[in-house]
Amino acid sequence: RELWEVGGESGIARVLPAPGDTRYPLLVPLPALYHDLYMRYRDKPCRRCHSVPHRPALCLCCGELVCFASDCCRRAGVKGAADSGAVHECYAHSVECGAGTAAFILLKTSMVLLIRETHYCIWGSPYLDAYGEEDPELKRGRPLSLNRERYDQLQVLHSTHGYDHNSRVASSWHVGAQRY
Repeated sequence: RELWEVGGESGIARVLPAPGDTRYPLLVPLPALYHDLYMRYRDKPCRRCHSVPHRPALCLCCGELVCFASDCCRRAGVKGAADSGAVHECYAHSVECGAGTAAFILLKTSMVLLIRETHYCIWGSPYLDAYGEEDPELKRGRPLSLNRERYDQLQVLHSTHGYDHNSRVASSWHVGAQRY
């Protein structure tokens, strides 16, 4: 490992270890087919309430399965939350996992929920059908495949904290992320 030499105001040099991994934090890898992702998590329980979520959400930052907008995991006093009122699990997890910023894939719709502080938006789906279209409510029944380019865009947005600088996201923010 390489060492860096740092000079101070007094002219005394200290030797510090070079930073190890300087890459951006990565989102969790997703399987090529949406069906495989859904089947992997459809019977998994939430860690907080220990029941299978009615509306599951997968944190794309750490891979934890949480309940989306369900009262079962609602809690008050989340450290770092914008207010001290009761908040739902996606919002609480975003505070604990990503300091208020997180991305979740909603497993019943294939859409991505972005949360940043008290704001949220639906970003779209990284999974597209053979015609390059989203199936937001999974009603068409066509197989959905991971669009690597789209997921890479989300990766860059998240790792560079570029949500507010992307016109697609910035124009879609809504207040009230605590409801999720």
